[in-house]
Amino acid sequence: MLSSDEMNAYFDQARFEWFRLEALRSYRTAVEQPRFRAYMAGEPYDPNAEPKGWYEEIERRTGEGIAYRKVRIANGPLSDYERWEFEWSYAPTERRGQRTFVLDRAETPNTPDLPHYDYWMIDEHVVLRMHYDDHGQFTGAQRIDAPDEIAAHVRYRDAALAASVPFPDYWNAHPQYWRQNWQDTAMS
Repeated sequence: MLSSDEMNAYFDQARFEWFRLEALRSYRTAVEQPRFRAYMAGEPYDPNAEPKGWYEEIERRTGEGIAYRKVRIANGPLSDYERWEFEWSYAPTERRGQRTFVLDRAETPNTPDLPHYDYWMIDEHVVLRMHYDDHGQFTGAQRIDAPDEIAAHVRYRDAALAASVPFPDYWNAHPQYWRQNWQDTAMS
């Protein structure tokens, strides 16, 4: 299994695309937990708490012409983590050049057959299957090398993108997930 640090070399070698399929309902990373707790507590968004290094990397790489696209698989209604991720993570990364798409299985008839795991694909020739424990903690990545499996992941990407909607469109169409609206309802 590859660690996060060992995966970085693959991202550094990208020439034209980073693609990510996200399939879990929640993740547990140390860097995200303080921001997630603040979100759930109703605290205001703090731009100083953003992962600046990651955002700078997105800006740098997309500025160099690398397309960074992500498809988030959701099964509405969104979980607490997904609401946080959409509002406090995807919105800022979109402003920096990442393009996120949402495939909400609850709203999408005839959803494509996609893997039930996360993966990164770099330039259609490197696939890194992500592994997580039962709590959403990253445990390592497995590089997939077989040409037929890589081709299958290219097809998964294409099918996921074709069936999904751009994040800004999804978010604007779902005000019930905006924190200001569900917190107001919960406190009434």
